[in-house]
Amino acid sequence: MRPVTLYSLLRRTGESRTTRWRPECISLYIALQCIRRGRRSTATVSVYETTDREGTALHVAHVHYGPERFDGADFVTDIYEIPTAVLTDL
Repeated sequence: MRPVTLYSLLRRTGESRTTRWRPECISLYIALQCIRRGRRSTATVSVYETTDREGTALHVAHVHYGPERFDGADFVTDIYEIPTAVLTDL
């Protein structure tokens, strides 16, 4: 089961547009590992509690890597949508 949705964004140095990848479904454990890795590195990590349009409780984790992490990129951002029910089922 892959309940977490990952959205990735990238802006290359010298370009004004942001590259977006298709949303990807990943497991909760992979998402938690990636968020922890961001916290250990120089990334800015923010976690928000919210609901989607149908009222389902979500945790949204925003991991923002600056230019020092990737060559040729102004930033890389990963956004994880994690259903709260999945977190409480652990």
